[in-house]
Amino acid sequence: MTARELLVEREKELACIHAICLLAAEAPEPDAAAAGIARALRRATRHPDSASCAVEFVSAAGVRHAALEGAPSGGSLPFARLEAGLPDDPGLGWTGGIRLGYLEPDLVFLPQEKALLDSVLAVSASMLRTSDLIARLRAASKDLESKNAALREILSMLEEERRAVAEAFRRRLSAELLPLAERARDLSLSEERRSEYLGILVAELARDSDGSAGAADPALSPREREIAVQVRNGRTSKEIAALLGIAEATVERHRHNIRRKLRVRERGANLAGLLAAGT
Repeated sequence: MTARELLVEREKELACIHAICLLAAEAPEPDAAAAGIARALRRATRHPDSASCAVEFVSAAGVRHAALEGAPSGGSLPFARLEAGLPDDPGLGWTGGIRLGYLEPDLVFLPQEKALLDSVLAVSASMLRTSDLIARLRAASKDLESKNAALREILSMLEEERRAVAEAFRRRLSAELLPLAERARDLSLSEERRSEYLGILVAELARDSDGSAGAADPALSPREREIAVQVRNGRTSKEIAALLGIAEATVERHRHNIRRKLRVRERGANLAGLLAAGT
């Protein structure tokens, strides 16, 4: 594959991760989760028009939730298949997995697509845990009518927390992730620099999927947030200056301002580690 083709595939993978992260933020029912995952994964394959995606989640009670995108004609089996199951976790209480297939011969899956499938299954497990929690709360509301008022308060708190998480993600999306995506798609940049921005974007999205990312700090300017993201991903001032096309001294000045605004007073404190920890 050419470098341009690789960039296109990476963009599709990022779009898939982004769509599934937004789906997870909505805490969907298992049927809706399966349908959304199948749709996003099929679109992310290298040949979506020839791909099928089957998602099946089975609860501890044996209830099956499934979705299929791009069904094989006449019930025929796909020529190439890629499948994986939910994490082997006794505490999860769900079984099943995802199967990708190509309906035409001579089509194969890329190694990156296997990695993408594993990442999506990890997010799927989190969605199913949330679904179980919501289901238990609903069951409790039926059995404990005398505690309806308290339960409504809990549900209200959960909804407020969900909205707060969604709002925090929207702020981070606007302040940090979309600027990275725009630079990655800027055709005036070299392919090497666009690829670097894609790599940073993947790392930042991974932070969102494992829950380690914090909301964008409104005290920082857009340029400071951009540099904070670079620092958090381990880049030196010299590397950041080369990537952004600015002087190294300018980067150092922004790093100083970031420390000041985040109230990092210890001179020996590692800024990259503090930013990664969500300070």
